[in-house]
Amino acid sequence: MRGVIFAILASLVWGLAPVFFKIGLRSEVNNLLALMVHNLSAFLLAFVLYMLIDGSFRIGLRELTFLAMGGILSGFLGLFFFFEAVRHGKVSIVSPIASTSPLWSALFAFLILGEGLSFQKLLGALLIVSGIVLLTLSRS
Repeated sequence: MRGVIFAILASLVWGLAPVFFKIGLRSEVNNLLALMVHNLSAFLLAFVLYMLIDGSFRIGLRELTFLAMGGILSGFLGLFFFFEAVRHGKVSIVSPIASTSPLWSALFAFLILGEGLSFQKLLGALLIVSGIVLLTLSRS
């Protein structure tokens, strides 16, 4: 149950963030500068909280490498593309499309981690894609 609660909280926060991105990107702010501000603010908050809570730096090279790869993919490339989408599109359209990342996660988890794909997961993916098609068609 705790995982579900935190997933809902993450969804709420991620649902609000694009509105702030859209407002912040209205001027001619360069996407790379926007990424630096985003990631620096996230880093500083995480650093302060971590130092207050734990403060030790115990991490293996393998874990560090994979976490860094995930950060480059999501915290840099994903946000760079998302900032471009938000800058040039409507948040109500581009945000749901970008939110299809769980579909890709399920596919990559199946291919790389060997996680199963059940009928319910496939049906859920079909419903997500159907919803995105409806949202995209509604823009006209």
